[in-house]
Amino acid sequence: MAEPRDEGADSYRRAAALLDGLLGAGARHAVVSPGSRSTALALAAARCRDLALHVAVDERAAGFFALGLARATGRPPLLIATSGSAPAHWLPAAIEACEDDQPLVLLSADRPPELLGCGANQATEQSRLFAGHARGAFVLPADATPAHALDVGRRAGAACRWPRPGPVHVNVAIREPLVAAQPERCAPWQGGEPTVALPVAAAAEPAAVAAVAARLDGRRGALLAGRLSPHGQVGAAVAALATALDCPLIADPLSGLRTGPFETARVLTLADAFLRAGSAPAPDWLLRVGAPPVSRALEAWAARCPDNILVAPTTGWPDPSRSATRLLIGDVAGTLHALAGEVSGAGVRPEPWRTLDELEAGARRALESQAHAPAEAGLVAGLADALPAGTPVFVANSLVVRDFDSFLPRRSAALPLYANRGVSGIDGNVATAAGIAGGLGRATVAVVGDLALFHDLNALWLAARQPLVIVVVNNAGGAIFGQLAQAGVPEFRALWTTPTALDAGAAAALFGLPFARHDTAAPLIADILRHLAAGAPALLELAVDAGASAAARRTWWRSCADAGDCGAPL
Repeated sequence: MAEPRDEGADSYRRAAALLDGLLGAGARHAVVSPGSRSTALALAAARCRDLALHVAVDERAAGFFALGLARATGRPPLLIATSGSAPAHWLPAAIEACEDDQPLVLLSADRPPELLGCGANQATEQSRLFAGHARGAFVLPADATPAHALDVGRRAGAACRWPRPGPVHVNVAIREPLVAAQPERCAPWQGGEPTVALPVAAAAEPAAVAAVAARLDGRRGALLAGRLSPHGQVGAAVAALATALDCPLIADPLSGLRTGPFETARVLTLADAFLRAGSAPAPDWLLRVGAPPVSRALEAWAARCPDNILVAPTTGWPDPSRSATRLLIGDVAGTLHALAGEVSGAGVRPEPWRTLDELEAGARRALESQAHAPAEAGLVAGLADALPAGTPVFVANSLVVRDFDSFLPRRSAALPLYANRGVSGIDGNVATAAGIAGGLGRATVAVVGDLALFHDLNALWLAARQPLVIVVVNNAGGAIFGQLAQAGVPEFRALWTTPTALDAGAAAALFGLPFARHDTAAPLIADILRHLAAGAPALLELAVDAGASAAARRTWWRSCADAGDCGAPL
């Protein structure tokens, strides 16, 4: 008589084969949220010796935690959840990953087809859940063979990394019983050898590179580096090209070029301040790499440059102003190195252009001579001065990332910055920072606003389990809107500032986090360093007077315009 089929053990073997295929494409972390239908996937992840397992109770926070892992490691983490509404909570993180080219693998457990469309509990259409936000969508049937599951894992792992990294969705149908009748059939396991090798992109066409180099000859220009991956070689290539051309390099804070060994390049950090004047001078050419900059003033200035050259890795090039006049598409670091070689070999050296350097120097003098600088300037400058080399720093959206754009100076030691700028959401910032700390395995600093903390309070549960020091800049609501046209509307406070009166100390206590409140930057910096040295989590608060801070910024911008003699600030 044939032995009865053990459906639970079959599901486990199928899940292990699926994960094995994903391991072959580079996966090393799994983030699991508790559920019943996903039992086989969760057990296979927990019993795999090659996967670091993280448990996140809330699926929305789990998604952003996984996003942090992806940012920290450059590898695709696995997200595992049960059927029904659970995987829908991944959508915000998936959208961010989609728009910012971060690899994620979304593994949703599902009911088998016979339970769909018949009123069965916790069953809904899941296969198209991420639709336009996934690089690929795969379905693993409930009766798939392990070989089929392995193949799906390999294909999904490859699709989330190349040709353009991003999220992929694998919907896994699982039948009951969900637990094996013979538990010994669900033993711990180890992944096989890496089985998916991805191609290395080539530099742009040599003739196109030579043509661009010729356009630089004898003309004044500048380089603009937007957000760059901390894992690539693009930053060093940009700095080398700027040195070869002896031209100014405007560095977004998320480019990585404001910190580290780039002393030979003429790196500028205060462009948002000195380019706010509509009459700010533009170069003959501007060569851009990376994502669009944080600064809208800088982006508007860049659009005015007559010869706008963009170097991009794919045909989905970043150019929201539609101002690029020439495109070099290919491996960005390789293309920049080829361009530097062409410049050096042909003796191309445009006339040195010092105007932007002079505007930068004037903006720096104006900031340093200001009697009452914005409180956030002290925080950012203090972090840049005090943090140990290589300390990861996550910066939240809205005003915080603009503070780093405005006030992060150059320093010789590396200070890698991370942010969710794909769609710049205010949600998931704390969870992402916790994932970065977990992925890197080292003490990390996160700087967030009070509204960003409010939107992600339950992620403090994850933060309390990582070496993460969270600094909340509390300016009593959405202070960023005070710089926009909405500030003049009578309903401004109710509809835009939206103060929550959040008690950060009470929130810290709820999750067992040490807490301290500071009114100035110096003691806060000392507190941050103490917790970093201990490798311990903490929530620290900097109280900021939003009105005083906004007034100080406006004073600085006016001084920059006066120093540059280029009109009134925008």
